Amino acid sequence: MDKEKPRLSGVDNVQRTIAFSNSNTNLRTFPSRDPRVGTAPADSFSADHNNKNADDTAKNIDITEHLLSLEQVCTKYSVQVNAARPQDSFGLGNAQAAKLLVENGPNTLTPPKRKSALQKYIICLTSLFNLMLIASGILVYIVLAIDYKDNKANVYMGAILIGVAFLNAVIEWYQERKSENTLAALLQMIPPKTHVIRERKLESVQSADVVVGDVLFLRMGDKVPADCYVFAATDLKVDNSSLTGESEPQEREPGNTMRNPFEATNLAFNGTLAVSGSAYAIVVRTGDGTVLGQIAGLTAGEEKAESPMSHEIARFVRIIASVALLTAVVFFATGMGLYNDFAFSINFAIGTFVAFVPEGLPATVTMLLTIAAKRMAAENVLVKDLQGVETLGAITCLATDKTGTLTRNQMMVTNLWTNGTMYAATRAHNDIGESISSGNITGVREILLTSTLCCSVKFDRSDVPIDKRQLLGDATESGLVRFAFSRLTGDFDEVQAQHTKVFEIPFNSANKWMLSVHKLTHDNGPLTLMMKGAPERVLRLCSTILYQDRIIPLTD
Repeated sequence: MDKEKPRLSGVDNVQRTIAFSNSNTNLRTFPSRDPRVGTAPADSFSADHNNKNADDTAKNIDITEHLLSLEQVCTKYSVQVNAARPQDSFGLGNAQAAKLLVENGPNTLTPPKRKSALQKYIICLTSLFNLMLIASGILVYIVLAIDYKDNKANVYMGAILIGVAFLNAVIEWYQERKSENTLAALLQMIPPKTHVIRERKLESVQSADVVVGDVLFLRMGDKVPADCYVFAATDLKVDNSSLTGESEPQEREPGNTMRNPFEATNLAFNGTLAVSGSAYAIVVRTGDGTVLGQIAGLTAGEEKAESPMSHEIARFVRIIASVALLTAVVFFATGMGLYNDFAFSINFAIGTFVAFVPEGLPATVTMLLTIAAKRMAAENVLVKDLQGVETLGAITCLATDKTGTLTRNQMMVTNLWTNGTMYAATRAHNDIGESISSGNITGVREILLTSTLCCSVKFDRSDVPIDKRQLLGDATESGLVRFAFSRLTGDFDEVQAQHTKVFEIPFNSANKWMLSVHKLTHDNGPLTLMMKGAPERVLRLCSTILYQDRIIPLTD
């Protein structure tokens, strides 16, 4: 689909459907600063901000890099960056990064102190219900010791009561142990990745391998892997709600006038999410040294909350035990009053107490929860705790981040509509539409060109064929790029090099489109503007459409 608007100062506006079009844009202007300096002059700090030193002390946060210039940060962490062209930064050397990783350890939070298998089993065994069963078994053996001849059956009864308690603990311990091992294997199977620049190469590394001084490349959808100092940004906004509780995304840009690190505009914190734009930043804290790590250290001693079922079972046990104990005391007093026989009275009281214990209930509950956990496991649902099965049944709404968890975070082009014709990009899924016989078909050619040029996808290397490279970028853009280089007439790298990008507005959640200007000559000038984005946003900016090889006015 083609849509054209009047050209502005020799810039050709090219738009194609599937989300390609032109648009008016508003360029944001930032206060003038030295491009090599990360903060404003010292005298720009207001007296109000000076008064926040007490707050910083109260928060006990040791980050001060937001008050330093870019040169000072680079000197402190022995890293080389290019503020004017951050993508050309040298970053750290591989040997230097490896040395720092050995010295400082991996970029991970220290996990809470784990209990041994024996400790976990004892915890399961000492639940109220199991303790009640064990106590009942012991009392049964006391009765047996008082009068062995008349209570021989108690040998088996006591063993059953104590055995059920131990069996319940074994089942619960085994399920929890198996779930923990499965979860640990899953976490190791899909480690989080981060884009870093080392020796002028953009690489994708595990977040655990990030070290202080690394130059990060952040873009929309990325989780910030460490506390970092932003020295170049394009409309970057981060979601700090998990850290500070702020509901609105916060802008991040080079330069800062705030002394409080939580209010600094040139700091991005570990665990926060980039919701729009892109940026280059220098890592200043990793692992437990990050703000998130310091907060995690404060909460490491928190006890696990009981599930609703655990709470109800504990309440039921207390009620049953209280009633059973009260009844036993009453019957003991009655026996002593009537017969004045201690052995008979204590035997009678203990028998009454044990009769109140529902021996089969804990085993029944445990087995039912285990069966439910197995059925959920058959549907690829991991149950970490047996009591969680019941809790899951009480859920009315479940929210989850599906990308990379329920899905593979990969997308592909299946169909495209242009010039009044529907085309099928692949026949693998029986897609409706005509086959694409050539990349030079009118409309298809423009879509391929826009997918190639108007994108921010990076490659991990350039010395191998494109189909052997790893794409670093958004899943949607990566799918468009894969489609483009598989159908494009000519070499993909040569097309990008021939029509270099001179201006770009990255995709963000507010605009829902991406815009770029390239050195692509047309009848009215040397530059061509390209755009892609949400169809409703793109169509709003279009006045004409390419339909059956004719450009006609676009109507409702």
